[in-house]
Amino acid sequence: MRAIATTHATALRPPGIARRLRERLYRTTRIGWTALRVWLRYKAPQWRDGIAARLLRRPARPRDSAAIHQRNADEVFALAVGLRGMLVKMCQIIGTRSDIFPPQYVQTLAKCQDRLPPRPFEVIRAVVEAEYGRPLHEVFEAFAEVPVAAASLAQVHRARLHGGEEVAVKVQYPDIEHIIRTDLAASRRIAAIYARFDRNPMDFLPLLDELQRHLAMELDFRREVESAERVRAAFAGDASLVIPRVHVALSTRRVIVMEFVTGTKVNDKAGLEAAGVHVPSLMTGLMRIFNRMILAQGFFHADPHPGNILVNPDEHGKARFTLLDFGLAKALPEGFGMGIFELMFSMMTFNESAMLRAFRELGFETR
Repeated sequence: MRAIATTHATALRPPGIARRLRERLYRTTRIGWTALRVWLRYKAPQWRDGIAARLLRRPARPRDSAAIHQRNADEVFALAVGLRGMLVKMCQIIGTRSDIFPPQYVQTLAKCQDRLPPRPFEVIRAVVEAEYGRPLHEVFEAFAEVPVAAASLAQVHRARLHGGEEVAVKVQYPDIEHIIRTDLAASRRIAAIYARFDRNPMDFLPLLDELQRHLAMELDFRREVESAERVRAAFAGDASLVIPRVHVALSTRRVIVMEFVTGTKVNDKAGLEAAGVHVPSLMTGLMRIFNRMILAQGFFHADPHPGNILVNPDEHGKARFTLLDFGLAKALPEGFGMGIFELMFSMMTFNESAMLRAFRELGFETR
C-alpha cells in the first residue's frame, strides 16, 4: 500500500521550476519550428517562382498545393498528438471548418476529435483518488484501465458503481493547466511574428483569444456539469435529444461521473445506415436542436465536433441525438435570437441599412 501511495503522489506532484522551464522551452521550440516549416513550404515555391520570373522573364507556373497542404497537415497532426493540450483543441476546430481550410487539413486534423493516444492508467487513477480522497475500489466496483476515448483535456473510462450501474468517468489530465498556458504564450508569439512577416496573413489571434477565454472555464468540470443540467432542463420532454445523466455527488473539479451511453458518430454515414437511422432527415433534426438552443434558449453547446454528437434511431428510424462534453457551452446576450431573426429578414429583403443595424446590435463590427 505504501508503494502504491508513493506512486500516486509522484504522479500528481507538481513539477519543479527547472523541469517546468525545460518543458516550456521544449514545447515552445517544437511549436515554433513546426510553424516555420509549414510557412516555408508555402513561401519557398513562391520565392523560387518570383526569382525565375524575373530572371527568365516568364510568368510563374501554377502550382498544385494539395501535396503541400497534406504534408503540412500531417506534420501539424503529429505535433498535436505528441504535445497534446491546446494544440489538440485547435486541430479539433480546424477539423470542423471546411469552409475555411483546405480538405487535406480538415480530413487529417479531424482525427484529433477522438483518436488520441491515452495517458497511462496510473496517472488517471492518481487524479481520481486525489479528488475523492480514498481508493478507487471504494468508489467503483469496477474501473476499466483502457479508456473508451482520449481528448485534449481529459480521457473517459468505463466503470461500474457498487449499485451495478454502468457509468462513464471523465478524468482531467493533472498537468493540463500548465501545458495550456505554455502553448497559448508560444502560439501568441508565433502568430505575432507571422503577421509581421507575411503580406497576407491569416489572423490567428482572434482564435487564440477565444481559446484563452474559454479553456479556463472548460478546465472546471463543475461548470460543465451545470451546463449539461441546464440544457437537459430546457429539453425536458423532447425525446429527440439525450443528455447523459450526471452523478453530481461523484463529480468534482477534475472528475465527472455520468451514465454510459452509446451511439454512432454523426458523420459516420455507413454506420448510421446500418443502425437504421433515416440519414436524409439527420441534419434537419440536428439544426432544429441547435436553433432551439441558440435562438430560443440563448444557451448552447459550443463544441459540436462529430466526436461529441452520437446518434441512435428511434422506433420510426428518426435520429435521436446524444450531446457529449459541455465544457464549451455559451450563454448569449439578451435579445440575440431576435437580432439573428432581424438580420436574416434584412438579408432576404435586401435591406442594407437594416442589415448593418442588425450586425451592430448583435455586437459585430462592420466596415
